[in-house]
Amino acid sequence: MLASRSVISRLMQTTVRRYHAGEGFKPPSMDELPVPHGSWQARYDANQRRYNAVLLAGIAFLAGSISIAKGSGLLYFNFAPPKSID
Repeated sequence: MLASRSVISRLMQTTVRRYHAGEGFKPPSMDELPVPHGSWQARYDANQRRYNAVLLAGIAFLAGSISIAKGSGLLYFNFAPPKSID
């Protein structure tokens, strides 16, 4: 029992958090950041083309889904009062 207690206490001591950097730690500096290259405008325009294509595809998919659901009778939009049951 005593041996297991010392092993457990030793394991618990090694799992305690240590809030220091340790040997050889160098704090990060601005020199380690990536350096931009190329034209930002060209990259921006390429991203916008891709984002707009995704947006248009999403709108087309939504419109197609709604039209198929409306055509199959699954949706009723209540554009007018319902027809009389009489």
